Amino acid sequence: MKESSQFSVSSMFLMLLVIFGVFGSTELKAQKGYEYLIPTLETAKTFTVQVFEAMPYEGYTFQPSDEVRTFGEQAYHIAYSLEWYNANLGGSQVDWAPGDEARLNKQELVKYITSQFDAFIETVKSAEESGEFTVGIMSALQHNSHHRGQMVAYLRNNGIAPPAYQ
Repeated sequence: MKESSQFSVSSMFLMLLVIFGVFGSTELKAQKGYEYLIPTLETAKTFTVQVFEAMPYEGYTFQPSDEVRTFGEQAYHIAYSLEWYNANLGGSQVDWAPGDEARLNKQELVKYITSQFDAFIETVKSAEESGEFTVGIMSALQHNSHHRGQMVAYLRNNGIAPPAYQ
């Protein structure tokens, strides 16, 4: 009796593994790619654009100290970095060459960051999932968050309430 009950438990365990394996593999096939990251990327885009828009035009030259970028240069740096990540994730080997980070005004920078996020999101949507590509996405988001956080501090230094975190 004892032996047959062990067999039943073992058989049941094996059957559950097979069932979960079948459903699990079906679920993985249905979720191929990065569609699950698109809402996160859209939120990052919205929040970043809101931070860019929160600073008045004249505040784009604000620089808390001589050792750091102005608000506008931070904005350019974020937008350019997305362009750079997008090109490199898309298969082009692009050197880091941002040029003059102070060359665009507020309106141009809002347009630039919007277009670069849109392009980045399209690249991610069309990509096949891989560890290397995932690292690239995460690196781009970390970089964006780091500099956007600095820009939030710039807003606060100017008495401007930053947009609510999303």
